[in-house]
Amino acid sequence: MHSYVDLFFTPDGTSPLDVSDRLRKVTGLSFIIGPHDLAFEWRTMEEFQGHLAKIHEALQGTGVLYRVETVPDDPAFVEPVPWPPPINRGPTPHPGY
Repeated sequence: MHSYVDLFFTPDGTSPLDVSDRLRKVTGLSFIIGPHDLAFEWRTMEEFQGHLAKIHEALQGTGVLYRVETVPDDPAFVEPVPWPPPINRGPTPHPGY
């Protein structure tokens, strides 16, 4: 599986250059060129959790927010369904219909 990490910086937080150095030292990951900031591969849930724990540790106290997106290697990947499903705001149909 491949997981991508997107980082969101604020002017009040740590500079992106310092965050880049932290990520490289703590996680061994570097920024990538493309639509995402970081990428890593994993095969087991333990590997995934280990990468995520290191990323979280590197970003603690920086003010940086992050989002993780995982994409399977399977070419038959089906787009995920949002959960919970949207709330129906219309009138409830009568159970007799």
